[in-house]
Amino acid sequence: MKIETFTGFTEQGLSKKVNRFLEDNPLEVVDIKFSSSIFYMGAMVIYNTHNNS
Repeated sequence: MKIETFTGFTEQGLSKKVNRFLEDNPLEVVDIKFSSSIFYMGAMVIYNTHNNS
C-alpha cells in the first residue's frame, strides 16, 4: 500500500492534479482523503500498485 499527497488553492486545481495522477498510473485506489483550510485544500490517495511479476 502506498500514498500520494496533493495540495491546491482551489477545488478545480486539486481535482486536476488528482485526476492527472490517476489517469497516468495503473493502480487500485483504496481510498481518497480530503481536507481543507483557509489557505489550501489537500487530498491523499491511498492505493495499491499492480504487480505483473
